[in-house]
Amino acid sequence: MFKIAITGPESTGKSTLAEKLAHHYKTDFIPEYSRTYLENFAGQYTEDDVVEIAKGQYNLILEEEKKSSKILIADTEIVVCKIWVEYVFKHSNKVIDEILKQQNFDLYLLCDIDLPWVYDPLRENPNIEERKELFEIYKNTLEQMKVPFEIVSGDDEVRVNNAIKIIEKYYHE
Repeated sequence: MFKIAITGPESTGKSTLAEKLAHHYKTDFIPEYSRTYLENFAGQYTEDDVVEIAKGQYNLILEEEKKSSKILIADTEIVVCKIWVEYVFKHSNKVIDEILKQQNFDLYLLCDIDLPWVYDPLRENPNIEERKELFEIYKNTLEQMKVPFEIVSGDDEVRVNNAIKIIEKYYHE
């Protein structure tokens, strides 16, 4: 099975890209667990909540791995939780770091910040300077992890087509 993680800062089209790639490759995609978790949440989240989100996301990945045959696409993964905790709470979290060590994908698609930020009650970083900073943190984190990753840019279908071209460089049936 070829496993693809779609990652990057908020409002960079991760969910849309995951859905469209899943349609293209005729497979399911793993949804973003944090959205489900936080939509039913009243009040400010804590570091413990982000840990629970990481656990939930990882469990979704493990469950889907059992069902998928050729290709698996994850809308978000544990790198997002790692960066989220470090950016908001200003330190790393051992539980999230341990989960991240267990996670393995064949390819990470890092979504560029070239799409306009769109308001959503769960989003926190509309400022372009914060978005640039977060994008660099994602890029540096993936480089430090020494995992295969490519930056995906472009608007709507251009982004999807760019992602497909990248995937085809790595994935051979």
